[in-house]
Amino acid sequence: MSLLSILRYIIFSVYDYRKINISNALARLVVIHIPDQIGDAMSVFPVIRSLEKYQIKHLIIVASEMNKPVFEALTLKNTMLTLISMSFQDDARLDEIKEVAKNIREKYGVPDICIEAMRKKNLKTIFFISNLRAKTNLQAVGLNMRCCSPLCTIASKMDQVYRAPVPMTWAILMRETGFPVVRSMFEFPLSKEVIAEVRCETGVFDSYIAFNFEGSVKERTFSLSVAKSLIELVRNELKMPIFIVHGPKGADNAVELTKSYDYVYRITLSPSITRSAAVVKDASLIITPDTSILHIASAYNVPAIAVYANYKTRWPAMQDFSETIVVGRDVDYIDIDEFRNSLRRLISRVRTTKRSSNKLL
Repeated sequence: MSLLSILRYIIFSVYDYRKINISNALARLVVIHIPDQIGDAMSVFPVIRSLEKYQIKHLIIVASEMNKPVFEALTLKNTMLTLISMSFQDDARLDEIKEVAKNIREKYGVPDICIEAMRKKNLKTIFFISNLRAKTNLQAVGLNMRCCSPLCTIASKMDQVYRAPVPMTWAILMRETGFPVVRSMFEFPLSKEVIAEVRCETGVFDSYIAFNFEGSVKERTFSLSVAKSLIELVRNELKMPIFIVHGPKGADNAVELTKSYDYVYRITLSPSITRSAAVVKDASLIITPDTSILHIASAYNVPAIAVYANYKTRWPAMQDFSETIVVGRDVDYIDIDEFRNSLRRLISRVRTTKRSSNKLL
């Protein structure tokens, strides 16, 4: 055992407690703790769908202000849903974490199960678990604590050793702990209002390509010059309009791209992750260096070209048709010939299926 592991074990033991062995059949109140990023929220849907299929009476999702939009349009048939938001965990203070856990216990009672979906072995994660004090805890990060169910072993191995795709890990966790088997997939429910307002602008075209040039960090963001090169290449291969998918920080470059080409567009509505998702949802193809946008495309099964600075097996493209390009460093170093070949392969594969629903045909 490493020195870090020993220190972590000593510190975490202060917050540990003895779980209560509870049958799934007796579970009524379940908490999912996921105050993290967009992709993390989308990946936890196998947990939600399995609980829904089991008809858990009440599900509470603790989300971050960042990933809360992923759950806002979610509706469940046989399960009451409560959505609670807090600060992104990296920014949350311990007193805020304690208050959230305390409020859940006081308002809704002691949770039967807490599903710790943060996948982080840090003090803030343990602090939430300790203050919530659910009867038992499910997790996949490999916590060796008395308050955690021993049935998490296989899921933890999938996450920690095999580095399996995160939605697959959650699906396995639910299966191994006795809940219904469900598909391992990303989801991002959207409201009818968001879809309608975006389609007012994108709907003037029968089909279009979505192009995302910005990621969460510089290494995952195309410069304006590289974005232009890729857009011109795509246009030469597919004579289709291109919609830019961007957040607030990419607005200026998005405007510049629309001014540079008469076939490049952006929606005039203020940027938001739900509106970006609506643009992606109706696209025939998405090109992106950002995993959040890639997971949105996976949720709607939109063919994608995913460009990674550094590939992570936990966060792959999961749609039926995709091409992955791993640059190995800043995505601006992408090889144009490799991109062209990937695009042509993807187009060929989609066309070969003769899926009339996809406008690449």
